Amino acid sequence: MRVFFLNSIKAIAMLAAATTATASFAGPAAVSHTHDGRQHSHVLPAEGLAHRHGGATGQATSNVVRRTGTIVYGSTQPSQSTAKPPKPDYYDFSSSGNQSATVISSGSSASHFHDGRQHTHPLPAQGYAHRHGAGSLGTRINSNTTRHTNTVIYGNTQRSTRSDNDGLVFGPSDSARNTQVQKTTSNNGYFNKYKDRDNRRDRRRSLSKGDTNCRVGQPNCNMCAANVQQQFKRAAANQIRWQTKPWSFTWPQKYPPQNLRPLDIFDGDPAHALGIPDTHVQGFVRTNSSLYPYAGSHSHKKRGGIFVVKQSGNGTKYLSTLHRTKGRHPSGVHIIGKYLVYGLGKRLYFMDINSQNQDLEFSLPIEKANFGGGLGIVKLANDRHLVVTTGPGGQDNRPRYNQFYILETSNGRPSSLKLINQSSTQKPSQWPRGLAYSENLSLITECGTGDIYAVHTTGDEKGISAITGNGYWKLSKLVQKDRALGLTAINAFTMRQDMKICNVRAAATVGVTPQKRMEFSCHGYAKDPDGSTFNVLGRSSRNKDKFYYRTGTVF
Repeated sequence: MRVFFLNSIKAIAMLAAATTATASFAGPAAVSHTHDGRQHSHVLPAEGLAHRHGGATGQATSNVVRRTGTIVYGSTQPSQSTAKPPKPDYYDFSSSGNQSATVISSGSSASHFHDGRQHTHPLPAQGYAHRHGAGSLGTRINSNTTRHTNTVIYGNTQRSTRSDNDGLVFGPSDSARNTQVQKTTSNNGYFNKYKDRDNRRDRRRSLSKGDTNCRVGQPNCNMCAANVQQQFKRAAANQIRWQTKPWSFTWPQKYPPQNLRPLDIFDGDPAHALGIPDTHVQGFVRTNSSLYPYAGSHSHKKRGGIFVVKQSGNGTKYLSTLHRTKGRHPSGVHIIGKYLVYGLGKRLYFMDINSQNQDLEFSLPIEKANFGGGLGIVKLANDRHLVVTTGPGGQDNRPRYNQFYILETSNGRPSSLKLINQSSTQKPSQWPRGLAYSENLSLITECGTGDIYAVHTTGDEKGISAITGNGYWKLSKLVQKDRALGLTAINAFTMRQDMKICNVRAAATVGVTPQKRMEFSCHGYAKDPDGSTFNVLGRSSRNKDKFYYRTGTVF
């Protein structure tokens, strides 16, 4: 019986490692969609956009219903008929000096670019290749001719947006938009620069709008991501390409700058019956450095550490440096510009990823500071930085809080930290219990809108559930009321986690590539030079060894 039990456990672990299916959970917000050409809006059921109302297509039935939240749905079997798509809106700008756009038809809006300037409206039949201005669609418009849509003036729209096959818009950076020469209309004296000035003033006052002008290589900010909710939604639908990669290290080798061995940081004592170490990887992030593309944190029974992964010319990745932290349990990590940021106790630490120097630290101005659920940092449109922490971690019944801080800078360097407010963490009641918790946090600015999003991650913990259970990804949007901040849950999904390659509870984050794509990352739970029961941590060696991680972008 014991042999049968152990073999069953091993089989379950192997199955979990090979499983990548996800389950998604629609947020509390209503979604606009169509049934057979008729458009309406409501919270989506579990079937998502594939749901039906009633029986046969076109029939209204109410005798068979089921309740989702406060919405009553009928039968949701897939329709065998082809629904008529809604006609798109096209705003007619062909008349010279037209200041009030004529809506030709109605449809859903899409965010896109014209010569680097982003705006949103329903697309005409030409899709993203449409133009605003006189003449035939698709032709060059004289740059001296401007057209007015709402409060934004567009001139030459010769270059259309570049869109990949998934329908997400990855256009020119906002920095290109800001270098455009602003023009005026001659018939009403409206100066677009005044509106731009008002927009900039509003953003300077806002605590919930991020900087969308960050360029690759800037030391104090991160790239914005295109269409954050769309990208997350595709990841939730498992429309994501995952790649598994290793990075190598040698257990007894001493690594700079403190001559630490991986044995001093990564070697934890097995604390559970399944031989799973109690100390493990705490965070793993994509950096903004091509030479040092990844970094992370690791706990230890005495003092934990920070590890930095270097990439060679042929793409091979290996341990570059090890840094001992001042306590046993550092938080997860976040990247902002050239800095790797993590928390421990009541202090926030900044390490220059390029020089490998830990040159800044701050004490959080709050008695119950907590990084257990992760931390994130993002540059605001007003040149300050917003720091968000979530805690506590774990999966007990304690209440969870998000704490919001403003990080002031002086001469381009962080100088002081001030608490804004604290808010409780929440999830829609119909979502799984695991989405109430968090171990890591990522902050992302959306291109164009400047909206700031948070992604919290965790997973089932300890024992069998840690090996075969779920990993949880939750997307929230930063909202501001007066001077107070909070996070509103938008979407979430689960995926199978494993111990060897992708343990979402231990280390899972979302970064942004130079192409403005969100990169979902997760990392193996731990390594033990003596191996582990059922080999759940992967093969080990007392000499050369490897950690594994997984990254994915949507398609």
